[in-house]
Amino acid sequence: MAVTDLPTVDVDVDVDVDVDLDAVAAEVDRFAREMLPADWVAAVDRDDPATLATIRSNFDGEDLWTRIADAGYVAPTWPKEYGGLGVAPRVAGAIGRALGRYKMPRFDNPVGVDLAGPAIMNWGTNEQKERYLLPIARNQEIWCQLFSEPGAGSDLAGLATRAIRDGDTWTVNGQKVWTSLGHLASFGLLLARTNPDVPKHKGITAFLMPMKHPGVTVRPLRQITGDGEFCEVFFDDALIDDSMRLGPVDEGWRVAISILMNERHQGSGSGAAMPGTVAGRSIGALIRRYAPVTDPVLRQRLAQLYIEDRLVSMTNQRAAARRRAGQPTGPEASVTKLFFSEHTQRLQNLAVDLEGPAAQAWEDGDRWLQNTVWSFLRVRSKTIAGGSSEVQRNILGERVLGLPKEPEVDRSIPWSEVRRS
Repeated sequence: MAVTDLPTVDVDVDVDVDVDLDAVAAEVDRFAREMLPADWVAAVDRDDPATLATIRSNFDGEDLWTRIADAGYVAPTWPKEYGGLGVAPRVAGAIGRALGRYKMPRFDNPVGVDLAGPAIMNWGTNEQKERYLLPIARNQEIWCQLFSEPGAGSDLAGLATRAIRDGDTWTVNGQKVWTSLGHLASFGLLLARTNPDVPKHKGITAFLMPMKHPGVTVRPLRQITGDGEFCEVFFDDALIDDSMRLGPVDEGWRVAISILMNERHQGSGSGAAMPGTVAGRSIGALIRRYAPVTDPVLRQRLAQLYIEDRLVSMTNQRAAARRRAGQPTGPEASVTKLFFSEHTQRLQNLAVDLEGPAAQAWEDGDRWLQNTVWSFLRVRSKTIAGGSSEVQRNILGERVLGLPKEPEVDRSIPWSEVRRS
């Protein structure tokens, strides 16, 4: 099947409230079955994960994602001219669920699709949209997020990386840390301080930073899983043209807030993320593997987590209804991010406990146990990444419950006068 012949779901975003989601799913299912090898489809149909894992390991995942992107299915909510289908989130969710059945290999550009793409759509120039969005959707250019710093994690506005302008060129110096996929990325969303003589929230500017530029050094950090997905990034007189600036000068905090809201939305399990981007065993998989559970304590934990899963799902439906009504993302992003990240950790804890001693050592080739333990270790970061649970509780206390803001003695004074270690 030629790339130009790949089917799409041609839906007008203004009228797709009445779209038949079952018909959308059926069309995506037909697309997947025509695109994938016959033995892949057969392994899915007979629920044979071992055979499927072998097939997937010998398949060109990059070519696969290119073909899915050319069908408009990687970022279906994006406009058609930028590689999407122009559909609403509910339709995109149906597309993602239909593709998820076929256990696609890991998608290596979640920051690009979930964060960089929407940011460029909202704040970028027409030239930036035309240059960057389609390669993001096609998984051709990986993106990372250059926000956190050793001295400015939860207090992101306290960042110290500097960008100094000279005509149409900016010189960047500083350090970032916890940069997921930094070692693979072609570009990064960079926040840098451009005016140190105003309060910390007002002197920040956002940039689209090429990661292979002279003066940019990336060093992977070893994680508890053994992977090196997180990185620290150093900028030493790295030059960047003003055409790579995202949004107005000194207005980067507004850009950052819009990106962080998207990150919390995706981290809540509520987005239409592509298959393979979320780690961990699902409640459904645990029920299928272990039911009936005879131990009363384990059975109670399983029941509780099933209830929590339904609560997350219904809260996400409520948030989707808000978006369909044209209302902006509200505090439900922090509600679901906080609850979902802690729920996910409890779920992976249970997955390990259900296995008992087998989770401590397993035979080579036992992919279920290997991936279960990997997920158990990987989700330790869920309550930190995308805004720690403590930050989310502050947001909810202040914006939902109306509690007084946490004291900030440095909010209204110039950043250059703030004491720092």
